[in-house]
Amino acid sequence: MGGRGGEVILESLANIGEFIGGIAVFITLIYLAVQVRQNTAALRTASRQDVAAGFREYQRAFFDPEVARAFAEGARTFPHMPLESRSRFGAVMTDQVLFFQGAFALYEAGHLDSETYRAYLEWLVVNIATPGGTAWWSEVGAFFPKAMVEAVESRLARGEIPDVSDTYVLRLDEPPSPS
Repeated sequence: MGGRGGEVILESLANIGEFIGGIAVFITLIYLAVQVRQNTAALRTASRQDVAAGFREYQRAFFDPEVARAFAEGARTFPHMPLESRSRFGAVMTDQVLFFQGAFALYEAGHLDSETYRAYLEWLVVNIATPGGTAWWSEVGAFFPKAMVEAVESRLARGEIPDVSDTYVLRLDEPPSPS
């Protein structure tokens, strides 16, 4: 193969090689996009599970009747309560805010869906909106990350927050017996 004919053949083969290489790159990009999408879905699922596990852990504090009573009392009367109860209430509220801080970070990073995030935001807000929660938040809210505080404050400002003061969780007396 000599002359111009050989060059044309080599050029044609090079073009075919480039074309096949381009197709291979395109197929690889599609494969990677699918993998990223699947990985993102798995990460979001894991994030929801981690958040739920963290919330369950937070809830376990209420297995202790003294903690449960201090929280119920604090929701109504913080800071006008005995030191030990005030400390328990503050610790539970701090734990709740730190839990939400983790959920907020996952949501901001795109790893937690909006519905799950909003459910935990609502839970935190209804507790902060109690008289004692409001007093506690006004004392310590500024110590938490600014963006998270702004999200909580924004939700508080919107209003329409259910009053949980008289729910079974926060009642200081025994709930009524079933009829």
